[in-house]
Amino acid sequence: MNDFSEKIVQELERRGVVPKPRWQFLVSRWVFWLLAGLSALVGGMAFAVAEYVFYDNDGISRASLEQANMLYIAKSIPYLWLAILGLFIACAYYGFRKTRQGYRYATILVVCAALVASVSFGLILSEFDFGKTVHIYLLKHTSFYDPLIFSRDNLGE
Repeated sequence: MNDFSEKIVQELERRGVVPKPRWQFLVSRWVFWLLAGLSALVGGMAFAVAEYVFYDNDGISRASLEQANMLYIAKSIPYLWLAILGLFIACAYYGFRKTRQGYRYATILVVCAALVASVSFGLILSEFDFGKTVHIYLLKHTSFYDPLIFSRDNLGE
């Protein structure tokens, strides 16, 4: 056994392998947790804006959804913000999977937890009119946002 250990040590020295310091592992662990947390926060912001654009800005109430034209409803869905939400949920999933215990959990459980965290944070932000503020800011200060979103604000109604 000692001869085998010596061969391994010699091979490592021959290849120039050096151990990584502990701080590199700690930093990478914290980076993945930070990525997962920030992704859930940005996903929540995207949900808050999507909710504002769909319900408040377009004048669609939950009761009037049953009577509305399907084309109007399809146009009213904020696809841009839902895509952003999906992207950041995927980032949260990736960040969580790279943590020490992340591999143990089922994919659907991790994705659902990220979605619940994002939607919960988005609902909290909606209480403070975050979605309205971001939507109006983007309409006034960018040229690319207006054609991507179907809303009363950009139709001049």
